[in-house]
Amino acid sequence: MRILTLGLAAALALAATAAGAHPKMVAASPAAGGAVAGSPTAIRISFNEAVFPKLSGVQLKGPRGAAVKTGAASVDATRKQLIVPVAATLKPGRYLVAWHAVSTDTHHVKGQFGFTVK
Repeated sequence: MRILTLGLAAALALAATAAGAHPKMVAASPAAGGAVAGSPTAIRISFNEAVFPKLSGVQLKGPRGAAVKTGAASVDATRKQLIVPVAATLKPGRYLVAWHAVSTDTHHVKGQFGFTVK
């Protein structure tokens, strides 16, 4: 009986840990805080878990704070990388990416990072 109780307790602890997890950004391209030599054609953000593209996306702002047009978000085959096309050619300057994502377990997260176009 004690083994069954310990096994049940371990299973419940594992389920609570998994249920409490949230998607986290693990990488971005262009890199957060980085610089690129030319205009990127897409913003790519990698997460530690799968995300829904229709409920996730980015807002891109240019050097003077003006919104830059982007396309519809999609994901790669793993569904862990959010891909958002950049519709305009980015001029040299600093850009801000404000992102939001909803994981397949319905957790909603957001964040931001900047990058520079040389």
